[in-house]
Amino acid sequence: MTILAMPQAAPRSTSVVLTTLLGTGLVAAGLVSAYLTIATPLVPALVPASRSEQGMALGLAAWSFSLVFGGSLLAAGTSRLALVLASIRGGGRSGGPAARALAGATDETVVSGAVIPLDGPVIPEVVVGSFGLAVVHALPPASRIRQTSGRWEARSDDGWRPIASPLDAAARDADRVRRWLSLTDMDFVVRVYAAVVTPDQEVPRTAGCAVLRQDQIGAWLASLPRQRTLTPGRRERLVGMLGTRGAPDRAS
Repeated sequence: MTILAMPQAAPRSTSVVLTTLLGTGLVAAGLVSAYLTIATPLVPALVPASRSEQGMALGLAAWSFSLVFGGSLLAAGTSRLALVLASIRGGGRSGGPAARALAGATDETVVSGAVIPLDGPVIPEVVVGSFGLAVVHALPPASRIRQTSGRWEARSDDGWRPIASPLDAAARDADRVRRWLSLTDMDFVVRVYAAVVTPDQEVPRTAGCAVLRQDQIGAWLASLPRQRTLTPGRRERLVGMLGTRGAPDRAS
């Protein structure tokens, strides 16, 4: 099975092209400004020649402004080009942990990313299958988040600060999906599950949220009871509904 990204297309690729052009233009303008300031008599020609202190101060200010202006353009341009490069490098990743884990699966499954079923934060991934729906969150690395004495903390510039449990957050997102489905005009019920993905096996699961490694996602989904009422046509309907709320990736 392969994971195929649905077309996003235009906005993202257009943004990359425009950012690249803008960055290149700023870099070129910065280099031209520096060249005109240092290698040509342009700045002295624009400042009236004078041996007075006022004239010398004006000339020095003009030189300083030209150098700072050119350096600012160069810095702004290289910063934008660096962002484009980082975006291109990150674009090679095939979605989140669920999309990567299900790339070699055999059953028909759909992974929809960046879903917002109701008002609230974005849900990273929602998986549609014969079991129903599964909300999947990926925990940040241990260097950024930790659990101490049953409490969760995240690293900030000021050290570790307390945060809400990410397992509870995933369970709440599953509840948001259930509420959203209950508000739609459907003649069937969909089971919704929640899981967080982390390499830390010391994190205990809760009643409302499973804790998995990425290589356990496929087995976990396969272990979920099959919904006999969730026919292929109804699954396609769910896929279409999620597609209006996010950016789906189809695994087929």
